[in-house]
Amino acid sequence: MTQWWPMKPVASMTTAELVAALRRLAYVSPDDIALEKALRGRLALILDEEPTAEPEWSMA
Repeated sequence: MTQWWPMKPVASMTTAELVAALRRLAYVSPDDIALEKALRGRLALILDEEPTAEPEWSMA
């Protein structure tokens, strides 16, 4: 069965959407480092933090 993800630019995602995407990413595509980095970076910007390799709110 093919899984379908709605497409939305990372820059237009809300905080809740970013967190949900990070949580789901761990199950759907755990090796997609580029997407994880983009999601974490955007979330850090929203939370006004400096993006890091392993932030406190890590989903890993």
